[in-house]
Amino acid sequence: MKLCQVLGIVALGVASFVIGILIGRFAITPDLPGWLKSMSSDGEPKYRSELQKEIQADKIEQNLRYFSSKPHIAGSTQDEDVLASHIYQTWQSSLHGAKIYNYTVLLSYPNSTDPNYVAIVSSDGVESDVSEKVEKILSADQNDPTVVNPFNAYSPAGVIVGNPVYVNYGAVEDFHYLTRNLSMNLTGTVAIARYGKIFRGDKVKNGQTFGCAGMILYSDPADYVAGDLDRVFPDDWWLPGTGAQRGTVLNTDGDPLTPFYPATKSAFFLDEKDINLPLIPVTPIGYNDAEKYLSKMAGNEAPGSWKGKLNLIYRVGPGFAPPLEERKLKLYVKSYNVKRTIRNVIGIIEGQYEADRYVVLGNHRDAWVFGAIDPSSGTATMMELSRAMSRMLERGWRPRRSILFCSWGAEEYGLIGSTEWIEEMGKVLGPRTVAYLNVDLSLAGNSTLRALATPILHKLLFEAAKKVENPNPEEVKAGRKTVFDTWVANMPSSNNPSIPRVGDLGSGSDYSAFLQILGISAADVRYTYDQKYALSSYPMYHSVYETMDLVSRLMDRGFKYHQAVARLWGEMALRLSDDVILSLDCVQYAVTMLRIISDVEEAYGPLLHSKSITPDSVKEAAKEFEAAAQALHRRAENVNKVNPLEVRKINDQLMLLERAFVDPLGVAGNLLYSCISERSACILPCFLNLHIY
Repeated sequence: MKLCQVLGIVALGVASFVIGILIGRFAITPDLPGWLKSMSSDGEPKYRSELQKEIQADKIEQNLRYFSSKPHIAGSTQDEDVLASHIYQTWQSSLHGAKIYNYTVLLSYPNSTDPNYVAIVSSDGVESDVSEKVEKILSADQNDPTVVNPFNAYSPAGVIVGNPVYVNYGAVEDFHYLTRNLSMNLTGTVAIARYGKIFRGDKVKNGQTFGCAGMILYSDPADYVAGDLDRVFPDDWWLPGTGAQRGTVLNTDGDPLTPFYPATKSAFFLDEKDINLPLIPVTPIGYNDAEKYLSKMAGNEAPGSWKGKLNLIYRVGPGFAPPLEERKLKLYVKSYNVKRTIRNVIGIIEGQYEADRYVVLGNHRDAWVFGAIDPSSGTATMMELSRAMSRMLERGWRPRRSILFCSWGAEEYGLIGSTEWIEEMGKVLGPRTVAYLNVDLSLAGNSTLRALATPILHKLLFEAAKKVENPNPEEVKAGRKTVFDTWVANMPSSNNPSIPRVGDLGSGSDYSAFLQILGISAADVRYTYDQKYALSSYPMYHSVYETMDLVSRLMDRGFKYHQAVARLWGEMALRLSDDVILSLDCVQYAVTMLRIISDVEEAYGPLLHSKSITPDSVKEAAKEFEAAAQALHRRAENVNKVNPLEVRKINDQLMLLERAFVDPLGVAGNLLYSCISERSACILPCFLNLHIY
């Protein structure tokens, strides 16, 4: 063999050896370290399955019995000491810790020894047809000395005597009908308005604007009784004629004495005379009492759309018909404002890898009376969900990201607890919070799920609902095995009937400050009533009859619907806390934005064009946003999960997308509403009727 041949063979062998080493080095991936493998993997599916099984209906029932056993209005010993302390101690012992945040805020109460009332009064001061000063006790569980009599929070005290006038729902167009179509002068009148359609505070503000001296609010059976008026509670779940709806009439969120700043002990507090409180006395009454006044009124017959379900001819006034034409309507209000301390309780499960990223779950604790539906059905559910997660912690589970449980104080007075916390902790929460998942109440009915959410959470809502067993056996028999199946059957989207309708978030619950101030993606879920009923809300809303008996006997025997809400809430929380790449759908955000622009153009196109305004620029910007969202979605799908920096980068882009719509100057100058993407399903701001609490 020639020397050159030998050298060739040796060279070939060396080359083969080197190539083999290179192949072994680069083609065969070594095992990842255990911590990195765990860090780059989604949470184990078994834990989500375990959570579904761990959530127990009977424990939710026990929780509700405890939380709704006594009235617990904000600022009371029962709410701020007994219940808040119970929640704190539970979370402190079962989770990774808990903390209480105290705020001193302005609250409002009726005078317990001098209750509010309405009456017909003669010129010499003789009263007749005096309204009930307390709600009639219909079952033993309502008979508690700490029940707060019906009132509207932040109404000024006063005694008003004037001609009654019926103003329908008290909307601006209702007042325009009276003043423009009928040329009625409303100065000094006492307006009678029915609850529904718009926020009660807007009714009062409108009455004040049009010159009314006072306002009476009542729940017309047309809006709260779908059945016969002779079959109401306690025989059925419809509102009885003696029920009165409490509620705030303040038109701002948070403590009115410390706007934009937390009401801590070192805060500067404004004087009451310097803040925008309601100026006219207001009180609620039941529809039995309302019938006494409406049936005696003079004036034109009300339009068809103004007519309720009471057995009378609805007339608009002003004044009473003969023989009572010389008599007036008297409104007697002795409510007062006072500073009280409220408490937020925060429970903490610390994340294993991204402890500085928070998935926040919340429910308010305070109720106008017993609150077995609002809010305690949600409180009972949250406490069971936190218990179930604590059991999983004992078995070795640990979320990737931190989970915070929040029990808010004084929500009913205007989202005070949650707003004050955002004002105090916003600099920390803004850049770190993945999403806020709210359950104001778990159960407004037992027909189907109802969800509100920012578009980025829609897909997660659908996927979670598909994982939860249907609590209704009749629906299961019909082939609808999951919560999603019944939801889409009852509430199909008008744009795509293969998915359910998801409502838009306004300012109706504690998600408001998270979304409207900080731009944090949010959702609110509950079970609700059959949509064939044209109700303003569930019938017993904010009345003394909202008790454990109502829920356990007439709404959710076995507490399976509460359990379904807890399971859905938990599934969403685990996906957001355990998935390596956040389950946030940026493409749906773009789709929703384009739809909204199209809707605005269809509804207001002629008006815009008449003002030489075209939507071309905003449509072009939305198209660019859609392309960017699709690109981000592709990158998120293909990201290298082993690279923690790449994962963090993508997740931060997804998480902070909502913040891109926050205007630091506020929408239309309102600093409490800074997120322009969620104004009543419209990019254009709308401040009417944002509240429903």
